[in-house]
Amino acid sequence: MKRSIFLLLCSLLAIGGTWAQTPRTAIRGILLRSSDRTPVEFANVLLRSPKDSTMVTGAVTDSLGAFHLPVSAGDYLLEVRALGYEPFLKSLTLREGTLDLGGLLLREDAQELKAVEVTAKRPIISRRADRLVFDAEQLALGAQNALDVLKKTPGLHVTDEAVSIIGRGKVIVLINDKRVRLSGKALVDLLRSYTQEDIAEVQVITTPPAKYEAEGNAGILNIVLKRAKNDYLGGSASLGYGLERGQSSYNASTNLNYQQGKVSASLTLNGSTYDYKSNFDTYKTYPSAALYSESLSQMKLKSKDYGIRGGLDYAFTPELTMGVTASYTPEWQKSTITDITKNYKMLPSGGREQLLGVPAQGLEDNYVGYSSLNLHLEKTFASAPGRKISWDADYVGYTSSGDHDFASVSETPQGHRLPDLDFAYTSATRQRTRSYLTNVDLTLPLGKTILSMGAKGTWTRTDNRNTYHRHTTLGKRDDATLFDEHVYALYADVTQPLSEQWELRGGLRMEYTHAAGESKGQARLNLKDYVNFFPTVYLGYNPSERHAFNLEGTVRLDRPHFSQLSPYPFYENRYLLVMGKEDLRASKRGSVTLGYTFGGKLNFQATGSYLWDGIAAVLTLDPKTNEARYQTDNAETQYSFGLENSYHFTSLSFLQCYVQQSLYYTSSNLAQQGQTRSENKGFSYSASLNGTVFFNPSKTFTGTFFLAYLSPQVANGGRISSMCFTGVGLSYALLEGKLRLTTNLNNLIRTDSHFTMVSEGNKIEVVNYMPLRTFDVGVSYSFGASLSSKELGENAKALRSRM
Repeated sequence: MKRSIFLLLCSLLAIGGTWAQTPRTAIRGILLRSSDRTPVEFANVLLRSPKDSTMVTGAVTDSLGAFHLPVSAGDYLLEVRALGYEPFLKSLTLREGTLDLGGLLLREDAQELKAVEVTAKRPIISRRADRLVFDAEQLALGAQNALDVLKKTPGLHVTDEAVSIIGRGKVIVLINDKRVRLSGKALVDLLRSYTQEDIAEVQVITTPPAKYEAEGNAGILNIVLKRAKNDYLGGSASLGYGLERGQSSYNASTNLNYQQGKVSASLTLNGSTYDYKSNFDTYKTYPSAALYSESLSQMKLKSKDYGIRGGLDYAFTPELTMGVTASYTPEWQKSTITDITKNYKMLPSGGREQLLGVPAQGLEDNYVGYSSLNLHLEKTFASAPGRKISWDADYVGYTSSGDHDFASVSETPQGHRLPDLDFAYTSATRQRTRSYLTNVDLTLPLGKTILSMGAKGTWTRTDNRNTYHRHTTLGKRDDATLFDEHVYALYADVTQPLSEQWELRGGLRMEYTHAAGESKGQARLNLKDYVNFFPTVYLGYNPSERHAFNLEGTVRLDRPHFSQLSPYPFYENRYLLVMGKEDLRASKRGSVTLGYTFGGKLNFQATGSYLWDGIAAVLTLDPKTNEARYQTDNAETQYSFGLENSYHFTSLSFLQCYVQQSLYYTSSNLAQQGQTRSENKGFSYSASLNGTVFFNPSKTFTGTFFLAYLSPQVANGGRISSMCFTGVGLSYALLEGKLRLTTNLNNLIRTDSHFTMVSEGNKIEVVNYMPLRTFDVGVSYSFGASLSSKELGENAKALRSRM
């Protein structure tokens, strides 16, 4: 194994060295910010004639701040311009070969940028190696926070519970290339705490390089925040209120940023309360037993949470920075579930005769807590621009607990109670997960070639406990499991410009996983160690600034949640049982994508993917007991092909629209022990329209509208019905954009979600009733001031002279 990885790295180095030796007459270099030596991307690099200043050629720096200008020998004037930096001028003489300027340091512009009309804008959509990049400022004018920005980001589906890529599923979320280890409402609340002005760009990485974790079948979403200003203290605060079905919700957040000298710090606080009502029904049909069952359920939920996240960085030198980031997010939920189940005999005439009625009620009290701590170190080299070494060490904690009470009685259609069929339980669930991670990454430029390599280790222990204090059929029972998982990874990435128009990136990641566990103190022998390889390839072709093509492919995995590894039964009610499986393997998905972007606004994409060992809940319907048993297993095999198209319309000064559509064909099969349990296949179509209307020339008063349609689609061996989402909103900015007022009305058109599955001839249909119209208002305020030590010093001198 070690020999294979060594040979791989040597091969990549050899290939990079061979490519890097290709001769070409050109000028190249890397632009770096003078304060911390970080790359400056999207800078305009112009080469002018020294005689009359006419432009000879030009380029825009990439994500590493690099530029390359092919030009014939002669004398030139180099001009560099970047938003927020002072202009850079340099006279050059080019002889034969390539003139390497190394790292050029740009000084930040000390003047505050006011309301200036910029004639040369960044493209709204740009295609880089392995990712689509969206300019947040142009994409979401009028948005209040980061969550609103993501709702307007092409290809994403955003709800109050999750962020996902259309046609792929939930994504891993990064902020400034650091993973955010939150999910659900905790993640949504964190995103609400960042204002739209805090975000520079949104990167949708559907084919992540090998340096990223192989986990996450859908891809990665990276939110890039704007760089903090030097000698500056500022931040923002926001408040929100929502109303749905007479139930109120509140949220508040604030963030502070400090940057002076060698020290930079940030602090984010957020909290919310949430009241929610929902209805969901379940219908089951057993043709062989002539039995039909319906369950009508309602849930009332009360939730509250808060979060704190802080970071501190210190620059020992312009080339060496060390920092720490910590966060803690607890959430409490109380819910009440009422249910009525009725069983019927299906008559030959087509009618039904009721056999049994089962009213029930359940109470749940749940707690979830996330905690994290990160230490990071980054070293750059002024003598070797682009070379970088980074080290991270992380601690991640997850704790959940729940207390459950459930009771149901059985009655005849005439209302007579049947005590022998009563069902009740009282239970407590506990899960405690602790993870320790560390990684080292190296970026090494070799001429035109950029080599990245690294290693990572992850050590995780999870303690699961499910205790039934009383149970009608199980009695008193205590199930405890302990899982250990160790993951060791090595990776290498090579980025190589093949010419001025062609770029190639290739990578390989190897992961060795060790798994062990105990059940009630007894060692289990059926957990296996395994090794996986994850290749990634990207080929880009840019014939001009207006055209960009890409071809990319990757293999990703999705590890099971630790709660899915518990083989012990967990009852939701008398008729619903959920069980995990102790030897679940990670599911894997391979995908290939061909894309084209025109003019930074029009985008086309064709995708094909194949899923194997997919983790799914296999359904078994028992006609004798009317019990639905869900057994988690590596049961799903799926392949899909899709076409996507999007366009950003900005031709009218008062209107900005984003239109998106996709067409997919999906085939899904669930099989267990060699037997097909359910299968489904078919086409699905989705379309969305997201627009902003500007009511005044200064664009401070805006209106927004949103419309999305999802046709019936295949999922987990079943089918989901069509759905429609709508919303309108208003936004008004005052005080030069520092104060923003927003209001939104959602779910103008209501559609309910129907999931249908057939298993061994028996059919189940689950209906989730969408929320009624929701109304919310929000206010946010951004503030900040310069902390220039020079100005403070002059003020102090003046004060002393007056005294």
